[in-house]
Amino acid sequence: MNKILGILLLGLLSIVTFGCASARTYQVQLNGYTDSAAPLAPGASLFVIEDQKAQNPRLEQEIKDKIDNLLVKHGYLIAPYDKAQFYLFFTYGLGTSGTVTVAGPIGPGRGWSGFGYSAYLPAQYGPYAMDTLDLYDRWLRLAVVEGKYYREAGKPRALWVGEARSTGTSSDLREVLSPLLIAAFEQFGKNTGKALVTRIKQNDPRARELETIR
Repeated sequence: MNKILGILLLGLLSIVTFGCASARTYQVQLNGYTDSAAPLAPGASLFVIEDQKAQNPRLEQEIKDKIDNLLVKHGYLIAPYDKAQFYLFFTYGLGTSGTVTVAGPIGPGRGWSGFGYSAYLPAQYGPYAMDTLDLYDRWLRLAVVEGKYYREAGKPRALWVGEARSTGTSSDLREVLSPLLIAAFEQFGKNTGKALVTRIKQNDPRARELETIR
């Protein structure tokens, strides 16, 4: 019996080790809204506008650089302010959305209960504990407006708005923004008609490339 117990625990340790090392996956919900006459197709020129009153100017610049990178990769042109066909505004934020309670066994290296592997343990193992995790709502909004109209009228006329949202246990907005941006650009310029759900892994090559932009 002790031998069987040892094998089961060794197997569990391998599973938990793999679970810890595996990449986090972000589930992102995306909605895209368009003006039916919006000619927002690859080849168009854009200028990305930062919020000059941003609380963190460095983060604001980092996100702008990532958006510039994604625009180019999707076939768009980056133009000077006075020549751009379109302007792209962006906003983002983080808020709490509640908690989730996870039940699991207490074992070596506290935290096994968060991985959902209790089914692999023999009944004698115990005891069990309840972990409460905070959930965070992470969001990103992109808005593309007509350049000439904005320059002349001084107010935006939105041609496309994209909203990306993800809920999870990570409160690191800087980390989550790359998956949100990738998901938004999968439907860039399109009217999704409804909320679409996509999953972006932390080790996705597109995310890893964006993380080099600091």
